[in-house]
Amino acid sequence: MEQWIAMLLLASAIWLLQIRKISDSVPILAFQSFVLALTAGAMWHQTGLLHLFVAALLTLIVKSMIIPAILHYTIRKIDVHRQVERVTSKYASLLIAIILAVAGFYVTSRLHLPSTKFGAPYLPASVTLVFLGTFIMIDHKKALMQGVGLITIENGLFLAAQSMSYGMPLMVELGIFFDMLVTVVIIGILSLRIHSAFESLNIEKMSSLKG
Repeated sequence: MEQWIAMLLLASAIWLLQIRKISDSVPILAFQSFVLALTAGAMWHQTGLLHLFVAALLTLIVKSMIIPAILHYTIRKIDVHRQVERVTSKYASLLIAIILAVAGFYVTSRLHLPSTKFGAPYLPASVTLVFLGTFIMIDHKKALMQGVGLITIENGLFLAAQSMSYGMPLMVELGIFFDMLVTVVIIGILSLRIHSAFESLNIEKMSSLKG
């Protein structure tokens, strides 16, 4: 079961690299966060650790509901349902994503990172999510997709913490969720400002700001 959940997380990250419209990223990101909540919930069921239940609940509410709602509102407000803009082609990005996935599993197996009994199956997926999230930020030109990549990276780091030590102390978890929520709000505001100034979310147009 754990391997299937890990595969779903990886599939969602690769799917984000294959979307045609920016608006398509929101339900995929919500699905990814929902699966992430399931992993934390499964670990809570297996270990009985209270902070894992809180993490699962916060992931479900904040990452799979509130954050997608903020992104959806921003997309609707600035009407950016048009196609995404990539640095690489669609098929090249898929090839790179597959290479990064293989690299993630290889790095995890070679480094012999510490892991918990119930979190070990998710560790390779967590490292791969970080790799894929970074590539999403590099490959996409529009500001909102930079935010999607950042959230994917954070999801990978969250899963890594769950895998290696059943997560972090509760207060640290709460702080991270608050920071993530504030970050997404800021990304939404900046996207609105960038669009109003340049009538585009393409970050390459911001090069005109250079003195």
